[in-house]
Amino acid sequence: MFIKLCRIGQNAVTRFTTQGTPVTSISCAYNFGYGDQEKTQWLEADWWGDRGAKLADKLTKGRQILLTADDIHIETFEKGDKTLGAKLKARVVSLEFTSGSNTSSSDQTPASQA
Repeated sequence: MFIKLCRIGQNAVTRFTTQGTPVTSISCAYNFGYGDQEKTQWLEADWWGDRGAKLADKLTKGRQILLTADDIHIETFEKGDKTLGAKLKARVVSLEFTSGSNTSSSDQTPASQA
């Protein structure tokens, strides 16, 4: 289980499976390490189901969230230059919008699992 304070790196994108199930992808980053050793890790989290699709318009670049995810794994892909790339992927279990987000106070509510 992964629970981390993250910042969304680009607006969420919702796609649909051939069966019509919505999958909302959230690109987010979190920091680890301290001082001169602090680094940023990017994670692509997929939120399956209607809840993610309904909240996609609020999952915008720069917004801070508390992400709970599982099924964390590295996915490889072919880059445009034909070299092999890798990205960290996960499945969203739940997320909450935090007070550090660029939101109005009416949006400060937990978003539960789909």
